[in-house]
Amino acid sequence: MHQKKKGRTLLVASVLAGMVGQILSAQNSSPQAEGPPTATPDLAKELSAMKQRIEQLEKELKERKAKEEEEAKTAAAKPADAPASEAPGATPVTAAAAEPETTPIPLRSVVEAAQVASTAPIIPASLKTPPIQLPLSVVPPPIPQAAAPAPGAAPQAAPQEAAAPPPVDLETPFAFGDFTWMNSVPRNHDAVLDGKYFSGEFRVDTNYMYDYNHPIDHTLGGTTEGERTGEFIIQALNVGGDFHAGNMQGRILTQFGAVSTAVPRNDASYSLGQWKLDDAYRYLTEMYAGYHINVQHGLNIQVGDFLSFIGLFSYYTFDNWAYQPSYVSSNTPWFFTGMRAQWFPTNKLKIEPWLINGWQSYAKSNGRHGVGGQILWRPTENLDFVWNTYTLGRDVLGNPYRSRYHADWSQEWKYWQNPNKFMHRMAFTVTEDFGCETGGGVVCRHGNATTPAQNFLGIMAYHRWWFHKDMFGATVGGGVMNNPGRYLVLLPPINGATATTGTPYFSENPGDNFKAYDFQITGDYMPSQWVTWRVEFTQRGSNVPYFTGPGGITPQVTPGTYVNTGDPTQIIPGFTPDLRKQERRWIFSLMVKL
Repeated sequence: MHQKKKGRTLLVASVLAGMVGQILSAQNSSPQAEGPPTATPDLAKELSAMKQRIEQLEKELKERKAKEEEEAKTAAAKPADAPASEAPGATPVTAAAAEPETTPIPLRSVVEAAQVASTAPIIPASLKTPPIQLPLSVVPPPIPQAAAPAPGAAPQAAPQEAAAPPPVDLETPFAFGDFTWMNSVPRNHDAVLDGKYFSGEFRVDTNYMYDYNHPIDHTLGGTTEGERTGEFIIQALNVGGDFHAGNMQGRILTQFGAVSTAVPRNDASYSLGQWKLDDAYRYLTEMYAGYHINVQHGLNIQVGDFLSFIGLFSYYTFDNWAYQPSYVSSNTPWFFTGMRAQWFPTNKLKIEPWLINGWQSYAKSNGRHGVGGQILWRPTENLDFVWNTYTLGRDVLGNPYRSRYHADWSQEWKYWQNPNKFMHRMAFTVTEDFGCETGGGVVCRHGNATTPAQNFLGIMAYHRWWFHKDMFGATVGGGVMNNPGRYLVLLPPINGATATTGTPYFSENPGDNFKAYDFQITGDYMPSQWVTWRVEFTQRGSNVPYFTGPGGITPQVTPGTYVNTGDPTQIIPGFTPDLRKQERRWIFSLMVKL
């Protein structure tokens, strides 16, 4: 069928080309007068006859095409396995009929081709195929047609180009990987309050604690993460964020709630001189200004009050794997006041030196600043190493000759991850701390009754599991500490005792030994990246009475009758704080971070 249609198309083309060629040849051979050419009567008749012939040929082609389409439909309607002879009058389908049709040659192209061919010798019109060839530029290319899908086959989708992976940021420090799995790092992936010049931050930490000792005054001690039991407590409310315009940096974050009292009370430095800085600073947890310099991968110089991260756990409980941190974190600094430089020689390494007022101190307790720093190295997305150091600070109020040294090392390893599993990630952390004080009547090691040893040794480790696409989490961990001299032991708040006043009911003299342990079991429900519901059981113990017992640690007398002034001889008649060697409690908390 294809060959027949092709032959008829060439037949029409040849007839038309011959007729037009004769007319044009005759016109060119007749003598013409000067001026524009005019049509002769014979020429008009020939053109009229040619037009009629063209119309007749087009009509015949349309009729034949309609008949062939009807025959094709009839053949397609037959069953595939029926022989062709069963359909009377059906045209046998050959292999040639399955070939794609050639697009018919437009009439205009035929006329143009005839005009081109008119300069050649005249070839009489004939019903047979004339020996004429059209220029290649006139013949339109055949339009390929896709093969029809087999009956019952599903339609195939158009192929799509694979999306190019996003480029890897090799300039911004630590942007090469996702570190939201780490302890002490916020797990948020999106910045809801991010803007051109200000990136906002909002945090709320609330808790309800159930202590098995049931202290009558609802007061807990030896911690900065839980102050009262049997009550709903707003532990912390933080509002603020980061300012950034050009190379300028700035950060401010408020500190309201129980933590604004529990943390500043452990700093005795503000007691030296006037203008009590505990009142001036207690309601701000971070406040500093800075400037960024485009050196290598960045250099930031910042001055103010900033977090220390000695002891690994973050100051903000939302960022941590457990609510109650072990002694290595709870008894070491949460903040520093001074100046720091953050230098990023590569996108995997940070070197951060500090020049600060002292060990978690708003002011200087004596005449010497503390010097320290941090080295943070993340060689891969699964590993984190931190080395913190503190030296030279003289942080004992009233003793200007005693210097403090401390080292803090932490390691974190995400050693397994499979997003296709229900339990899809596992990681653990280990932190080691050791330090000492020397001078002013103490030594670091090998002390005696006259010059006792004053040192600190602690370790903590935690393991965490993640379930169901980070919706659930579980943590197990704890630690131990040894601090003869008690210079880092958090003083129990007996009758409102602070680091400045001290208390005659719990001494912190060189040589007074203190050993303790703790462990935590934590379960988290995290319905979104902004919210954590947490339930935790913690048990802590010590070698001396330290934790609040049923009788409490607050005198049941008229308020103000006996004010703690720090006088070691000031004993309240009839009052003895109820201190125990063990504490067990449940912690229920709701934490939000935007």
